[in-house]
Amino acid sequence: MPTPTVVLPLLGWLAASHGLVFLLPLLVLVGTGALGTDLRNQTRDDIAHQAALLALHAEQLVDDGSQLASHEAPLSSVLRRARERTLSGIQITDTAGVVVATSGTNLGQDLSADPEVIAALAGEDAVSVRPRRPSNHPLSSKSRRANVRLFVTAPIWRGGEVAGAVVVSRTPREELQALYHMAGPSLVLGWLAGLMVALGVGAWFSVMLSRSLGRLDDGARLIARGSFAGIGRLQRPIGSHVAEVAAVATSVTTMAARLQQRLGYIGEFASNVSHEFKTPLATLRGTVELLHDDDDMPADQRDRFLTNAEREIGRLETLVTGLLSLARADAEPTSERVDLDQLLASVAGRRPVTVRGKAGHTTGDRAQLEVVLINLVDNALRHGGEGVSVVVEGLAAADAGFAVVDDGVGISEANLPRVFDRFFTTDRAEGTGLGLALVRAIVTSHGGELTVASRPGETRFEVALPAAGEG
Repeated sequence: MPTPTVVLPLLGWLAASHGLVFLLPLLVLVGTGALGTDLRNQTRDDIAHQAALLALHAEQLVDDGSQLASHEAPLSSVLRRARERTLSGIQITDTAGVVVATSGTNLGQDLSADPEVIAALAGEDAVSVRPRRPSNHPLSSKSRRANVRLFVTAPIWRGGEVAGAVVVSRTPREELQALYHMAGPSLVLGWLAGLMVALGVGAWFSVMLSRSLGRLDDGARLIARGSFAGIGRLQRPIGSHVAEVAAVATSVTTMAARLQQRLGYIGEFASNVSHEFKTPLATLRGTVELLHDDDDMPADQRDRFLTNAEREIGRLETLVTGLLSLARADAEPTSERVDLDQLLASVAGRRPVTVRGKAGHTTGDRAQLEVVLINLVDNALRHGGEGVSVVVEGLAAADAGFAVVDDGVGISEANLPRVFDRFFTTDRAEGTGLGLALVRAIVTSHGGELTVASRPGETRFEVALPAAGEG
């Protein structure tokens, strides 16, 4: 079963994230135990100071050589008063570890087995921590809620010898209890003010982001309904203060413009195709009707009609092949390192052309680039006029590429801007008008540029391609 996805508006996500960041320091303090450790250390230091003062007081009482047990009444009275003020449990033991004065009711208890008492009777201060059952007292209670209790001991000296030990114990505050006691009115008001600022910043960012994203959504919806007026709305978020939103807006706007261009291309392409196919199809239909209706047609006339039909069928086949090649040229080419000098030499072996210079290396589809070169050479040989000579020049000095130059009659100024248009040709009997359109499509898909310049006596087609790296 798929995990349900949490869906919230942008304002909700930003408010949650800002609130979490605002609470993160508190969560870190409590979650890592840092606050609890600090509370234990504070409690340990407090009762250690208390134990040291009580040990000095007891030393003054036994300085005359008397025993601690003989001072039980005044010592216990002092210990009880100290407990009321400090909430600490206090015992004083003799050298045998037996309680001789206490703030509670355990007079006479033997503590000689406790490690902290053993260390104190050996003349050393000691600290130990023991677990206890957590209290369920309310946070406002003075009773401590932590699950441990600290024990601190200090030796009592008399004439350079240990006369007993002071044992002070206290439970430290639990983290939430400490925070509750710290949270006075000013702290609560400050926390609420900080939270409101965090939520306000989140709401402000939400408005900035949602406004730009809303415009993107509006533009995309218009385009989805077939209205390219949405491109204008897509362009507005490009100036967004959020870099990612601006990048998405730029990408979506570019995609929409390319889609609009592609749809225009498809419409124009369909119109051109239908126009080019009408003539041969009309010829074929008329021929079939004549042959079908006239059984007594002379044989030579029948042959002439059949020859015309066969020529039109060949033209249709050529058109279909050209259209398929043109469609493939628009697709992304395969990526391989192509040695253009080998390509030029290969074509020169099959066509009456002269090769000069170095063409270099590029990356792309070798078969498609060969189609480019062959089409340009054949175009020069076909339209250059009788006795035309063709030269293929390498252009390795400017990245990579080649130029096809002929010394023929040239292209008229009226026709020069249209030579790359689909189905434009000056030779309807032989050409389809797709050759140079195919050449331009292949060069463009390879990231290159195709240019032409012509005058009587010289026509020059240049193919500039990105140079491939060494390898």
